Amino acid sequence: MYGLCSPQDWNLEPASEEKSGKIKQFCGMSLKTLEMRCQRNIYQWLPQQFSQKHGAIYGFYDARSKRFEPPQTVNLIAPWQLMAAFDRYGHEPSLHKAICAAEWLHQSAFVVSHPMSLAVGGVVHREAKEAWTKYSAEYAMLNLALYRRTGKDRPYLERALQSGEFLLQAARHHYATKFHLQKETWSRRGWQAFGRVIEAFLTLYEVTGQGKWRKQALAYDEYALGLQEGDGCFYLINGEYYNSDLAADPLRALVFLFEETKKEKFLKAARRFADWHIERQTQQGAWPINIDKEGNILSPLIGPGDMPNIGISLLRLHKNTDEERYLRTAIKAFQYSLSAQITPESNHPYREDPRVKWGFWSWLPYYDYTVSADQATHHVRGLMFLMDYLASLPAASAMVRG
Repeated sequence: MYGLCSPQDWNLEPASEEKSGKIKQFCGMSLKTLEMRCQRNIYQWLPQQFSQKHGAIYGFYDARSKRFEPPQTVNLIAPWQLMAAFDRYGHEPSLHKAICAAEWLHQSAFVVSHPMSLAVGGVVHREAKEAWTKYSAEYAMLNLALYRRTGKDRPYLERALQSGEFLLQAARHHYATKFHLQKETWSRRGWQAFGRVIEAFLTLYEVTGQGKWRKQALAYDEYALGLQEGDGCFYLINGEYYNSDLAADPLRALVFLFEETKKEKFLKAARRFADWHIERQTQQGAWPINIDKEGNILSPLIGPGDMPNIGISLLRLHKNTDEERYLRTAIKAFQYSLSAQITPESNHPYREDPRVKWGFWSWLPYYDYTVSADQATHHVRGLMFLMDYLASLPAASAMVRG
């Protein structure tokens, strides 16, 4: 299965105590401790990030000014964590909040819905007055996930299909990254999120059975592989810069394409990109947020939420290769993720603030002292994927031997 919200989307069973030995062996923490860290975030921290007034999740919380930013596009992926909580713990209020967040997005003019627009189904970056391909793929995935959990064609499957059509138009226009609403023009500059588009197309195919969507995913074949540089990396900002926020999805999408087609070229490309990450992973388990083609690091800061997202992709790659280095690299990334959580016993600043405690920093070191739900969704879901994946490994697996 190609879903991204929770381990149950991959047909993984929640880890049990009987199978928890491998978790302790590899992570240095017990299943009970990791579950506790997830639950503290879900049940204590996350509810405070939800605006009852708007029926949506705040943009972020600034610990210095004790101020919430109004809801915005954080609501595209933050609900994934809420659905993961529903899947794992049967927590109905979490699913309800995810539904509210999706409805707020639709009603607040972030999603283009006017039938005369050429960008129907596109999701808007308001300041730039552009509909972004990346956001639109995330919106499609959000609605497909809600459809899977509610069974409602309207509005969820209907909205996912609408965004799928926008993604199709972006592909038609030379794999455009955005559509300028006022000029009515497509652009290839910006963030090339082909990985998330492929994930959306394959999930649309899986959910609907319509071959059209599989065909669209496979149509990215030559284009996507052509973006990979000689060093194995994808420099997806204007063809010049690696960004950790854009790393997990192309890696995962290439593995998905291999699973769908059994063509080794996709797995080879995924391995090369993963190996590029292995060579550049810091001792702490992270990757810089921006690197240019010459290997220069543009900023020393880390986007902690990107680490577990890349880790999830490495788990899927490991599933298809059984190569230990991918599992160990993933675990290091998850360990970095855990270090970004503000626990009461940690040395993190503002840990006594209840709106900070059990959250995860947006940046490390502390660039702006903000916590946000679009970061937490990767951390918490990542831990769930890690626990359940490790518990699923057979005792004879190569990764469990050493």
